[in-house]
Amino acid sequence: MAASRAFINRKPFLKFPSPSLSIRGFENSTTTTTTSSSPALTEEEVKQINDVVPRLCSSNHLKEAVQLISAALSTANPPLSSLPLSSLVNRLALEPDLTHPMHLLNAIKYNPSSGNPLVLISIAKMFVSYFFRIGQPKRAVKIFQWITRPDFPGGVADDLEFYAVLVDGFCKNGMILDSLRVLRVMASGNLVVGSEVRMWVYRGLLREARVKEALELNAALDCGTLGSDGGTLGLKDVVDLLDRMIANWVD
Repeated sequence: MAASRAFINRKPFLKFPSPSLSIRGFENSTTTTTTSSSPALTEEEVKQINDVVPRLCSSNHLKEAVQLISAALSTANPPLSSLPLSSLVNRLALEPDLTHPMHLLNAIKYNPSSGNPLVLISIAKMFVSYFFRIGQPKRAVKIFQWITRPDFPGGVADDLEFYAVLVDGFCKNGMILDSLRVLRVMASGNLVVGSEVRMWVYRGLLREARVKEALELNAALDCGTLGSDGGTLGLKDVVDLLDRMIANWVD
C-alpha cells in the first residue's frame, strides 16, 4: 500500500500530496465552480484524470478511482469519451462482487449534478457488455434490475441499444427468462422492439422447446406495434402475455 501511494504521488494530482487528498480537493473545487458558472474540465485536468485513474486501478485504490470519476462527472457534464471510463469499468468488473461497480453507479445516481440517466445508462451498458464478455451474465442481471428500479432518474430508461445488449447476451447464455423480463420492461415503456431483438428471443424460445409461446409472442408483437401511438391496446396484450409467460416459467 505504501509503495503504491508513493508511486502515485510521484506526480501529484492537482498539487495534493496523496490520492485521497487529491480527490477531496478536486471534489471541493468542482463543487464550488459547479454552483457558479459550471465550467467544463480544463484540458490539463482531463489529462491528469486520465493519468491518475489507471494508476489508482492498478494499485488497487478502487474507491479513490470511483470518487475521482464521480467528482469529474459532477462538473459540467464532460464528454464520457474524454474520461478513462473503460479502464475503470473493466477493472471494477473483475472484482469478486458488485460492491465497487454499484458504488460507482450509485455515486453518480445520487449526485444532483451528475445524476443524468444518459450517463448512468452509458456506464451500465459498459458494465453489462463487459460482464457478458468475461462470462458473468448473472452480474448483468443485477445491473438490469438496478436500472429498472422505480427510483431510476427519469423513469423507464429508453436506450434501445442497452436493452439489445441485454437480450443478446441473455439469449446467448440460455437465459431466456431474463430476456423476457427485458422485453417486459420495453413493452411497459412503449419502446420499439427491433427485428433483431425479436429474432433472438424467438429462437431462444424455440431452443427451449416453447414453440407455442414463441408463436404467441411473435403475433402479439406484430399486433402491439410497439413504439407507435396507435399500439396502446395491443401493447397491453403484449405486457399481459409476457406476464403470463414469466409466471409460468417461474412456476
